[in-house]
Amino acid sequence: MRKNWLASAWGRTFRAEPLVPDAAFQDASEPYPGHWRRFPEPWPATPAARQGAAVPPSRPRAALQAALARLPGPWRLVVAARAAAAGDDRRVAGDLDLTVKQERDILARARAAVRDQLDRARADGPR
Repeated sequence: MRKNWLASAWGRTFRAEPLVPDAAFQDASEPYPGHWRRFPEPWPATPAARQGAAVPPSRPRAALQAALARLPGPWRLVVAARAAAAGDDRRVAGDLDLTVKQERDILARARAAVRDQLDRARADGPR
């Protein structure tokens, strides 16, 4: 397989640790081993905008935009391409000259990073 700049960045950028720490899951001595210890708190609902009025950026939307902006460039590229391709991983992998496995790995890591940032924004922001 021919490696391009994105595939090279993929190999250098990934962390060796798991996407989610083991402490987030119940262990064998708990009622549901392997299940989440606690579910995430829901984000507050945003007020509906009047018909035809511009929707003001909500705190969750701003946190999401900030989290996406913090992603490494190749990860952001995969996330954007996957959204534009309506979830077609084979098309995105082909367009970016990646294998499907590389594209899925990048997407999983990017999603985990965004979730981490959103969790931090939720914990640090006003309730």
